[in-house]
Amino acid sequence: MENDQRLSSEKSLEIIQQMIAQAKTNITDNGLSWLLWGTMLFLASLSTFIFIHIGSDNLFLGWNIFGAITIALLVYDVVKPKRKKVKTYVDDLMQMVDIGFFVSIFIIILAINISVRPNEGFGFMLMAFGFLMLAKGGAIKSKALMVGAVVNWAGAIAIFINKEFRYDMLIMAAAVLIGYIIPGIILWVEYKRSNPVSKK
Repeated sequence: MENDQRLSSEKSLEIIQQMIAQAKTNITDNGLSWLLWGTMLFLASLSTFIFIHIGSDNLFLGWNIFGAITIALLVYDVVKPKRKKVKTYVDDLMQMVDIGFFVSIFIIILAINISVRPNEGFGFMLMAFGFLMLAKGGAIKSKALMVGAVVNWAGAIAIFINKEFRYDMLIMAAAVLIGYIIPGIILWVEYKRSNPVSKK
């Protein structure tokens, strides 16, 4: 009887340790999403600056392409088959943060098209990026993402101070390069280092 109880206690402890290990592995980030979104934002911002400089009729072509790709990726993410995994409280919380972020970005884009000047609108966008990076960085204990949040907030302030839209696009490009793409590269390198592919 005593042996059974000891075995039961050891089994319970083992299950708890497995759950903790699973929770830790769930809260990871390989950096690829930051690299993908950051690159698209960088190219959209830079292309807008170039289109303004050359006097193009379609200044927001880069942003229209970015929007179309974003919608396609979001639809794919919704319809693709999901792998079953143990979901933690943090997973659920981060999912709510993602939903809140995308709804906020959609409203900001809507506002730019209805009543808010692009100058202020893109500043609000960088503010939202900073919030997302702080939340995600705190969840995975990433200093790179938290520094990225500060860079994006600094970019937002710079956009609000600046009055010429073409330079807003350069500020946006610089903010996502330093505060989005570089943290993504750091996360990707850290992920590859901690998850080496075994050679056959």
